[in-house]
Amino acid sequence: MKNIFLKVTYILFLCFISNKIYAQIDNSDYIILEDNIWYLNKEGKINTYDLKYEHKIENYITNSDTICQITKDIKDNPIILDNKNYIKRYNFEKKDWDKIYELVEKPFGIIFDNDNNCYTISGKGITDLKNNKTYFSNQSLNHQIHYTKSWSRRKPSFFIDKRNNIWIGFGYGEWGGDIFIFDTVNKNFVVPNLGDFSIELSPIKTFFEDNENVYLSSGLAHMMTSGCIVKLNNFKASYLFKSETEWENTNGNSNVRNYKEAEYIGPATYNKYNNSIYFYSQNGIFKGEINQDLSKLENWKSIIKPKLNWRDGQTDAVGSPMNVLKIDCIDNEKFVILTQNDGIGYFNGKKLILIE
Repeated sequence: MKNIFLKVTYILFLCFISNKIYAQIDNSDYIILEDNIWYLNKEGKINTYDLKYEHKIENYITNSDTICQITKDIKDNPIILDNKNYIKRYNFEKKDWDKIYELVEKPFGIIFDNDNNCYTISGKGITDLKNNKTYFSNQSLNHQIHYTKSWSRRKPSFFIDKRNNIWIGFGYGEWGGDIFIFDTVNKNFVVPNLGDFSIELSPIKTFFEDNENVYLSSGLAHMMTSGCIVKLNNFKASYLFKSETEWENTNGNSNVRNYKEAEYIGPATYNKYNNSIYFYSQNGIFKGEINQDLSKLENWKSIIKPKLNWRDGQTDAVGSPMNVLKIDCIDNEKFVILTQNDGIGYFNGKKLILIE
């Protein structure tokens, strides 16, 4: 009996260690600073990549503790959260990190407003670190989802717009999604007018904005696939692009029909350099110019369909291609992506370079 107990304990210990390592891998992210990418590796350290000369820069940025998150403030200063729950800002003169906040627990994310005030997002709500006050709303837009004193433990997507509104979007798979909008100026939550947008069928993937509107992307894989990009003007939603699975007749024969899979849309972004929107689906990365009728898929241009690795049981994946979490455009043709299993991808206008 004692040997069995020891074996079980050992197995549980290995699973714990495995989960700790796995969590570090999933924490990978990046920021873009002029011609460099700073990105987290699997060990929670920062690596750098030179976009101009397309090569890694070794041993450039150091930090004694494991890094859990990386982002930027409004002045393009690198910001990290380490495993001791310190928020730190990089000091380029000292080539070291300055501690700016100490948190009680790890948040989902860190974000800065136009005055460079820092906010954290957690299950307990949005915390303004300047006044150490947390704001929370339990008013769900999705009648299937209910909250009491905290939001979901699932990490949401989040974004702050030019008017200092923080957008938070949750994805609940077959149960759809949810949205919270916090006005950091007036310190209150804003309820959007969703119109025909069905939040009960739309897990939220990303938010982004152009010069006038905020957008969200959504994708669902349940029995069939679907996806959409929704425009919100003054908090009122309308579909920019909507893709749904359908059956289509072939060869003019009404009795012969093919299953036409919809675009399962993941991350999306706006490219200010060419006034276009980019989205990622199981069929690759697409680009649509805003002055076109983007309600039609034929008006979107396929840029690249990367071959990425996939692991069994992966959340929100339609086969092996659906593995991109984030897109950032850096000029008319070039962009950077964050993948789930293959590190950072840099598209230089001709090919995709995977940076591990």
